[in-house]
Amino acid sequence: MSTIKAIVFDAYGTLFDVFSLDQRLAHHFGDKADEINQIWRRKQLEYTWLRSLMQQYVPFSDVTAEALLYACHQVDVDLNTTAKEDLMQQYFQLTTFAEVPGLLQQLAQKYKLAILSNANLAMLEAGAQHNQITNHFTKILSADTIQHYKPTPAVYQLAVDGLEASKEHIVFVSSNTWDVAGASAFGLQAMWLKRGNKVLEIMGFEPVKILQKLDDLLSI
Repeated sequence: MSTIKAIVFDAYGTLFDVFSLDQRLAHHFGDKADEINQIWRRKQLEYTWLRSLMQQYVPFSDVTAEALLYACHQVDVDLNTTAKEDLMQQYFQLTTFAEVPGLLQQLAQKYKLAILSNANLAMLEAGAQHNQITNHFTKILSADTIQHYKPTPAVYQLAVDGLEASKEHIVFVSSNTWDVAGASAFGLQAMWLKRGNKVLEIMGFEPVKILQKLDDLLSI
């Protein structure tokens, strides 16, 4: 592997725990909260892919709201204005996984760090500020600036341009297998953070390394 100059992180599921919303979901939806959250996250991703293919872009905050409404329809639950506004606001202050702040502090001493996400810049900046990790990043990069979603190659190009480094010198870390495939196909040094019981996509675009935990980045 080439000399590493920068490490770029996906946001949701990699740095920020989307299931840190569990308590608020339970408050609004009771015993259907877990099912709604699972559908919400899955449909959120599917809508970014559908909108990319249809060339019908809307910001990620809108996609997230649409996916939440779909999830509630799927389980036959009414989504009132109070619940919708509360849950959407929570997306601006998701909690990071416990190991993230300390790890970023260590990595920032050696590499340029960045976030590259489909989320709106306002969502990403708010999340970073909420968790007090903003100062560890050289760049926070949003697909919204070009109005295309990952895994479109142009989104990964934002990392190359923003960090002023060539593809082979940039490590890209994601817990999302489709994102790893996209980054690998683009030419970044893609690493898969193995959270949960997922398996890699079978498309011929493999990660250069599988991380069993995020702290494994300290030994790359």
